[in-house]
Amino acid sequence: MTLSAILLAFAAFLGLVMELYKKSLRRDEASENEIKLVALASSAALAYVTYRVAPATTPAGELNSTPYLVILYTVAIYLLQLPACMAFWKPLLKRFIQGKIDE
Repeated sequence: MTLSAILLAFAAFLGLVMELYKKSLRRDEASENEIKLVALASSAALAYVTYRVAPATTPAGELNSTPYLVILYTVAIYLLQLPACMAFWKPLLKRFIQGKIDE
């Protein structure tokens, strides 16, 4: 599994977690800053896992494994989770919740 696939999988997973957090746990009462803080903290945790699991090498093998990669991975996961959340998970969960209410 490549690094980009791991980052995309974690971003998609975090998008789902954040949407469930907003809708189920906080019932749409969370502030924007709270949501951003939770997403950033979750991104950092997933970035650390990525750093520990994924090999930090380019095809040429020139990228050195450094703890600063955790920051890079955090930013990448945080930025990728928002489109995953908005484009895929939000409409899907909205339909699921509306279908559950209609029953």
